[in-house]
Amino acid sequence: MTPPPAETLNSNPNETWTLVTRRRGKPITNPAYRSKTLTQSSEFQTPSSWTPMDSSSDPERESKLLRHMQSAIRQLDNSRFVSRFLSRLRDPKIQEGFNKLLASCSQIQIVAYGIGSIESYKVPRLQLALALLLKKELGVRAAGPIEVFDPVLSAVECAVLEALGCRLIVVDECGRRETAVPTIFYMPHCEAALYDNLLDANWKPVMLRKMVVLGNSFGVYERYVSEMRGVCGSVSLEVDGRHLLGIRRYVREVEMEERDSDRGIKEDEEEAVFYEAFHDMSWHFFELDDDADMEFLCK
Repeated sequence: MTPPPAETLNSNPNETWTLVTRRRGKPITNPAYRSKTLTQSSEFQTPSSWTPMDSSSDPERESKLLRHMQSAIRQLDNSRFVSRFLSRLRDPKIQEGFNKLLASCSQIQIVAYGIGSIESYKVPRLQLALALLLKKELGVRAAGPIEVFDPVLSAVECAVLEALGCRLIVVDECGRRETAVPTIFYMPHCEAALYDNLLDANWKPVMLRKMVVLGNSFGVYERYVSEMRGVCGSVSLEVDGRHLLGIRRYVREVEMEERDSDRGIKEDEEEAVFYEAFHDMSWHFFELDDDADMEFLCK
C-alpha cells in the first residue's frame, strides 16, 4: 500500500490551511495550545494593551504549575534532543551568526512569542523550558530576562513565568517589535502571519541584521505555499505572507538540531513529544546589504 504523503494542505481556499504531519501513523494538526489561526489574521495588525482573561490568582495552582515546569526543565535537560540542540547551537555556523549579530553590542535579548498555555499542555512547557535553557547556554551574552507574550496566558501562568525569571510583555505587540538591540525571537510553531508582522516591522536591512528568528522553517513555509498554489491556483495574503517569502533569498537557515541517523530506530514516547514541540524549527540569520531593494522583495 502506498503510504500517505508526509504533509497535506487543506485544499479549500475559503478555509484556513492546515498542515498535517504524519508521525508514527498519527496526524499532527494545528494544536489546541496555539492561540491564533490564519483566518484571524486581522487580529495580528494593531498592537494593544493586554491583561489575562483569567485574572484570578490561585497559590495552589501556581505551586502545582511551577512543579510541572521544573519537571519539564529536568526532562528536557536530560534528553537526547537537548544534546542535539546544544551540539547544533555550538556549531561554528551558528556561532558565526551570533558573532555578526553581536559585532556592535555585547549582549542579546530573547523575546518569546506564542508559547501557548503552559498550565494546560505539556508541549508549551517544553517549549518554554528550551527558551530557559537557551538563555542559560548564552550565559553573559544574554541580556536581562526572557520577555514572553501569548494572549492565552492566565494570571496563574504569568505568576509562574515571573517566578522562573521571565518578564511578561503587557502589550499585545502582534509581533511588531522593532529591533533596537540584537534580539533572538523565539517563536515555536507560530502562524505565518505573526512571522510576517515581525518582518514587516523590521523591513530595513540594518534592523533585520539585528535579529535572529528561532522558529518554523521559512523554507518549509515557502514549500507549503507552493503546494497550496498548486492545489488552489492562488493563495490569499493571509496564507501567502509576502515578507516571509520575500526575504527568503537573504536568510541563512540552519536546522535547530543535528540529525540523528538512528532516530527512526530509537524513537520512544519522549522523543515523540519532543518532535511535537520542536519539529521543522530552524535558526534564521538575515544576511543582506544596506542597498537591498526591500520594496521589490515584498511585492
